[in-house]
Amino acid sequence: MTQWRIAFIALLLVLTIGRPIHAYADQAADLEQMQRFIEVMQGYYNIIDRIHAVSSEPDKATIQQLQKIDELYKNQGERAASIRIMQKVFDGSPSMTVRNAVAIMLADALNETGRTDQAIELLDKSLARSLQGSPRP
Repeated sequence: MTQWRIAFIALLLVLTIGRPIHAYADQAADLEQMQRFIEVMQGYYNIIDRIHAVSSEPDKATIQQLQKIDELYKNQGERAASIRIMQKVFDGSPSMTVRNAVAIMLADALNETGRTDQAIELLDKSLARSLQGSPRP
């Protein structure tokens, strides 16, 4: 009698649910795969948002491009080319934000190539320019 009740309950479950129990394992795997896909897409959209945020602000875009240029030249062992570009941007940029960021990057590059005195001189010059452009308290 007990076995009959168990069989009857199992039959009711199958009929009410409409699918055999093993089908739920497949559904769980499908849901897990979907969740991974959604997470990947959210990451992708977050990257797009960050790129748009940087690209829509010229100062940030310039700094990011210079960081990439510096990284690529450094990887190629062409640090002198990176230093030339950063020096050109430092001397010619109308943006104090860009000049300040480039000053730090350029000072690091000069220091890494054994030109510490030039790095200090550059930072002194950058600091003087920043102080001239800052409002007095």
